[in-house]
Amino acid sequence: MSRMLRDEAEGDPVVRFGARSLYVGGETYENTAAKFWSSLIDEVLQDYRGCDVATLSSAGSVLLSGDILFPVNELQRELDKPGDISLEDAIRQAVEEISLFGPPTAVSVSLFSGKEVIKTRQLPRECADTHVFNYLVAWLLHWSLIPETKWNDELLSGKIKARDAERKLDYGMSIAFCNRHLSEGLYQRSVTVRFSRKAAGTRK
Repeated sequence: MSRMLRDEAEGDPVVRFGARSLYVGGETYENTAAKFWSSLIDEVLQDYRGCDVATLSSAGSVLLSGDILFPVNELQRELDKPGDISLEDAIRQAVEEISLFGPPTAVSVSLFSGKEVIKTRQLPRECADTHVFNYLVAWLLHWSLIPETKWNDELLSGKIKARDAERKLDYGMSIAFCNRHLSEGLYQRSVTVRFSRKAAGTRK
């Protein structure tokens, strides 16, 4: 995955960020969430020495549920619903929703070294918007073994241990999730991730 936190300059060395798969809780995951979170940690450790905390935030109106983990299944359920709708009507509905709610909002990220903010920016939209952010957060909650019935609580916390077997790296994440209701079903969501990465098998 290419850099998310700064624009690549001509002459930058080509660096591969992120795991092809992560082993978490007895299962192997090759999804976008596994690649995103490992890539974010890799990039921060490469480019921002001393940083071990990142906060990502965005606004959203969709309630978090297990359906978000598998967007293809949700799409199939929508397609399987009874009733005929033409392509023109589907496009018209999508345009009306965008007019009503606006386009997906951006995701902001802040990097910390201790309590000092060392960088704040918006992630490129091709990398993540509010819809993708919900998916990425849902996987953190799932990997933290937080019951789905609590995913829309205001404050949540958890811990994750993951392994990139191919590169022999262990990742650790402590998450603090804030889900603040603003108005009329709109939520401001943020997740603070304190992370670590080490060679597999080492104690430190």
